Amino acid sequence: MSDNNREKNVVMKVLLFYLFTFLPLTAFGYDLKRVSVHDPSVVWDPSSKTYYIFGSHRAAAKTTDLMNWTAFAPTYDYSAYNPSAWSGAYGNYSIDGNQWAPDVIWNKAMKKWCMYLSINGPTWNSSIVLLTADDIEGPYLCQGPVVFSGFNVTSTAGVSYKHTDLEKVIGTQASLPERYNVGNKWGERWPHCIDPCVFYDEEGKLWMSYGSWSGGIWMLELDENTGLRDYQVSYPEQGSGNGVTSDPYFGKKIAGGYYVSGEASYIEYINGWYFLFVTYGGLAAGGDKNDYNNGGYQMRVFRSKKPDGPYVDARDTDAIFKSFKIDFGPNANDNRGVNIFGAYSEWGNQAKGNYGERSQGHNSIIAAEDGRTYLVYHTRFQNRGEEHQVRVHQVFQNEDGWLVAAPFEYTGEQVVSADIATTQQITIDHIPGTYQLLIHPFKLDHTKKEVAKPVEIELHADGTITGGSTGSWTVQEGTSYITITLDLEYKGVMIEQTLEPTDDKTIAFTALNRNGVTVWGYQTSPATAIREVKSDEAISDTWYTLSGQRISRPTTKGIYIHNGRKVILR
Repeated sequence: MSDNNREKNVVMKVLLFYLFTFLPLTAFGYDLKRVSVHDPSVVWDPSSKTYYIFGSHRAAAKTTDLMNWTAFAPTYDYSAYNPSAWSGAYGNYSIDGNQWAPDVIWNKAMKKWCMYLSINGPTWNSSIVLLTADDIEGPYLCQGPVVFSGFNVTSTAGVSYKHTDLEKVIGTQASLPERYNVGNKWGERWPHCIDPCVFYDEEGKLWMSYGSWSGGIWMLELDENTGLRDYQVSYPEQGSGNGVTSDPYFGKKIAGGYYVSGEASYIEYINGWYFLFVTYGGLAAGGDKNDYNNGGYQMRVFRSKKPDGPYVDARDTDAIFKSFKIDFGPNANDNRGVNIFGAYSEWGNQAKGNYGERSQGHNSIIAAEDGRTYLVYHTRFQNRGEEHQVRVHQVFQNEDGWLVAAPFEYTGEQVVSADIATTQQITIDHIPGTYQLLIHPFKLDHTKKEVAKPVEIELHADGTITGGSTGSWTVQEGTSYITITLDLEYKGVMIEQTLEPTDDKTIAFTALNRNGVTVWGYQTSPATAIREVKSDEAISDTWYTLSGQRISRPTTKGIYIHNGRKVILR
């Protein structure tokens, strides 16, 4: 090659590198097929290699990639046991619309798919029932009740404790024990029997957490061989009045109480910890200034070394309340629980304008067979009424073992959980640049549909941060751990993400401070346009992501820089 041609070739490579790395691209997006399932509970079927979610009102969906969902409606058969008599004791009742928040698990002893389903009643007279199926898609046959609430709230005979299994647990009673005889104030002391979460602990015991607002979240041990309550396990009476923390019938309290906001418990064991998710606030989209319960849905996280607690947050605050508190919204006087994220807008390519996310919650989480952990939840949107859709985010653990959620939807990213502590996904020289920074605060005013919005910052090579927020950053070399210091230290991870729904790649971080506040960030442009130009021989068979991370030959679809050229892999 002549010197003139070689010079032209080098100049062309410089222009290509600049063009395809730092200017906006028209990227081929992932095919994200949406679905609406309220209160999605995720479960993996290893035989079909399919993820399923089951939700309220017999909604369900399935996917093999957590991006493209197909809806279906499982059937429920109540011929063997009909829970409508209990929940419909006050009359004018239809079970349609009152089948809430199922959780499905494969029972290894029974060799059945077991569905635990809330059957809602109008005055706390609800129950959780067990249904079983040979096929995960059903049909599901109701086997019987697991636990009842709201007995003898009034003199209505249909909700007498005699119609429950209370006496099977505590023995024959001449009358209702005084501690349960609370009249129309059931919710100040005792749980509302809805929102079950059933899981095996690391020793193979089967547990069920349940409850919503009212007297808090409670826990019972189940019989692994029947899937129903384990009547051989006893619970002592502990606590007095509305501060009861253990009860022979309802089991052990693990969170909430005193009618403090909190529902939809979900527990998953992840790398040494049992993580408890509880959703605070009201599930609606918000905007009603006269109703503080209208909106503010938000996931909070606690953890424990034991399946039945005690569960604490990042400040070691217990998940159990000792008095009534407002725990969400602008008037909150208790910011308990890690705020993994909340309402936000003007973020990335998708969560903007009317599609800003709000009222996210009633989630499930799964430490999956593929080595990743996924958070599955439903979300409403900024200006789309009560419309809701399912979203999935990958979740990681920071260096302190707390969960942090990826800032964007999962779209096939290849990093697995174990990689975070052992590999550096983003090299230090690619970190400096311009970023969007989003802090997820407590106390957002859902009555005004307030959302968190990002500011622009600069991460500099000397470790400083300037712009809309100031501070510093450091990384642990050889790992993907990053510390962002703003008002406090935020410990998290730095990874490559996809700006859904396109295939644009970016460097992103997610981190958490000791008060339970989460911060997200993503790079909008690197610090410099051209770092280095190499000869033909030096750049032979080199691959880069669009964020500048050098990788081996890619195996997933996307847009890459290969030997100075843009390559689209479909």
